[in-house]
Amino acid sequence: MPHVEYASEGRLLFRTESSDGGNYVPRIGEVVVIEDAPYQVVDVEYWARRLGSTDRRMVWPTVYVVPIPREEWEQRLRRRTPRQGEGAPPLRY
Repeated sequence: MPHVEYASEGRLLFRTESSDGGNYVPRIGEVVVIEDAPYQVVDVEYWARRLGSTDRRMVWPTVYVVPIPREEWEQRLRRRTPRQGEGAPPLRY
């Protein structure tokens, strides 16, 4: 898959291009950060498009994302930070 398109709220954000098999397609529910803004993947569609004048077709995935509100993102980041250890648990006999 040489192309992966990212779209949000009905508009194309950008398209990535790389060699065959070199692209990474995020899964539904994952969080991706685009230009320092967090987005959650809500859908991935695969489209077959003609390549050149022959009948060859290439499959291009389109990743649909929605922005995550800043408060929710900060809450997620707080939950992900490791807590300081409170020592060993009490021994029980």
